[in-house]
Amino acid sequence: MVEDSPADGGPQDEREGFLHALRRRLFSNRFPLGGSLLLFTALAASGLLHWSVAFTCMAAMWAISMFAPVRSSKERRAELSHRSTVEMDVARTRVVIDSLPNPVMLLDRRGTIWQVNRACGRYFGDTLEQGASVLLRFRSPELLSMINEALAGGAPRPVEVVERYPIERWFEATVVGLPAEAMGEASFLLHFRDLSEIRRIDRMRSDFIANASHELRTPLASLSGFIETLSGPARNDAAARDRFFPIMKEQADRMSRLIDDLLSLSRLETALANTEFEPVDIVEVLRHVRASLTPTAGEAGVELIEDFSGVDAEDCRVWGSRDELIQVFSNLIENAIRYAATGKQIDILGERLPVSGVDSIRVTIRDYGPGIEEDHIPRLTERFYRVDVESSRAKKGTGLGLAIVKHILTRHVGRLSITSAVGKGASFIVTIPAWSEKSVAASTNSKEKSKT
Repeated sequence: MVEDSPADGGPQDEREGFLHALRRRLFSNRFPLGGSLLLFTALAASGLLHWSVAFTCMAAMWAISMFAPVRSSKERRAELSHRSTVEMDVARTRVVIDSLPNPVMLLDRRGTIWQVNRACGRYFGDTLEQGASVLLRFRSPELLSMINEALAGGAPRPVEVVERYPIERWFEATVVGLPAEAMGEASFLLHFRDLSEIRRIDRMRSDFIANASHELRTPLASLSGFIETLSGPARNDAAARDRFFPIMKEQADRMSRLIDDLLSLSRLETALANTEFEPVDIVEVLRHVRASLTPTAGEAGVELIEDFSGVDAEDCRVWGSRDELIQVFSNLIENAIRYAATGKQIDILGERLPVSGVDSIRVTIRDYGPGIEEDHIPRLTERFYRVDVESSRAKKGTGLGLAIVKHILTRHVGRLSITSAVGKGASFIVTIPAWSEKSVAASTNSKEKSKT
């Protein structure tokens, strides 16, 4: 008798193939039939399940497993590899768009939001949700028209959008199509470039030019009129010359002060203001300012009283520019002398205390003059803002002193607060973080970022 060999494809080979397929179906990962049959047998043997019910369940599972498709381990590995690749691509996309500073959204072909980055939450709040339609979130006709044109297969140009919630912001919105093989479900990228700071600077510049030209026009017109008079009808009038020359000098001095303040403000807003910082003794600065302004205060009948008992004389330093801090306190004390001389006294108080958890030096310039109405206080640091225009001009004010103070304190990570009541004087409070190694590091990092 000749036995069937595997090469002949006889009954032995068929039996082995059947047994191999049976083992695959009984113990495959996806259809663990063998384990299930053992479980039902154990339940029936222990009396927890009737044998007829157990046989019925096992027969049903046997039938299902025999007709269910069985994938090879290679196919399962390929599927797991593909799934892992897709998950990695999604995670990589999330990391990339989250690293962008401006809002970015990935949209599908119907305009549904597929993914948003972190910047969207900062700029638009929690109003953007995955799976929602971007066309229902925004109301700008220009933006909606641009998105619809892109969804229809066009190539729209960027548009400017104004968002008023949660705060007013200006954006340049751009939508571009994405290759399907690169982004999967995402078909379009909607990008918003923040133009808010540019628009605010443009508005500030136009306001500044309008105010500066107005402030310069008045003394220029006055000088022009006097010169015309002295060169014409009053050419030989000595009395007129004696009367007009002091007024002309006053107007010229006013223009000079205004130009000096404009240049100072301009330097603070440009790279020229990036002076080197160092530990500065605030008490020494205040005593220097007090000594230099004592003659001016004496002419106005005002006494400057200092009290630095609240600070440690050996360690009352801040990290900053000595010249700029002298300008801050000179402006504040000059204003107090100029507008609150009726109080006859100005207190200069220094103290060291924690403010919002930060060790700080606080200096208070307090006068006992007429005070300031509450409505004016929030606008006092605006350029050219005056409570009383005529009184300010008569007292040789330019309307830029407190604006300069605000800019300098911003550079020093400080702040200015003002409290006042009509008839009870006013207090101008300067708060600056005390010097420490930490503040040095913070200042150095800030400068490195500004250079880049």
